[in-house]
Amino acid sequence: MQALGLGYPAIIVKNVEESIAFYQRAFGMELLALEPNRDDSESVQALLHAGNDTFVLLIGPRDPNLKLADASLGVGSMQYLALKVSGEVMDRAFHEMSQSGVRGSEEIRRGYERLIFLEDPNGVLVILTAWTTEPPAALSHADVLRRAAALREAEQAPFIEDHHLQRAIAELTA
Repeated sequence: MQALGLGYPAIIVKNVEESIAFYQRAFGMELLALEPNRDDSESVQALLHAGNDTFVLLIGPRDPNLKLADASLGVGSMQYLALKVSGEVMDRAFHEMSQSGVRGSEEIRRGYERLIFLEDPNGVLVILTAWTTEPPAALSHADVLRRAAALREAEQAPFIEDHHLQRAIAELTA
């Protein structure tokens, strides 16, 4: 199995708005989407475009006054590392990992992503990720996410879903 590159590091932050402002100001990153965290209703996640087709995911509390633990997997820690793989690799990843002795979850589909969770020998959570609908190679993933986020907002939907990606891809290739 071959990774195509980094998907994004997911970083736990104290204050999402302050952190977004920092990454925008310090590194010129663009906020592509801000939405609830599917795994924790008390937190939100912000997907930032870091350039080319690279991203950073910030995860923090909805209430900036909420105090998070400053410990392992606390503020400033990386929650997980996402590695991009193709849809074709994702189709066979669980079977290939099992055959090679690597333990991981079965594929989970959430929104526009297909995910497999595993841990490295040091306990770092690693996620293999592929999009449910892959855009044509010539189309920027950032452009697709930017448009999909706008479509989600127009619908007042809580999350970017696969149908948002499909519509964004159709509009951007028209």
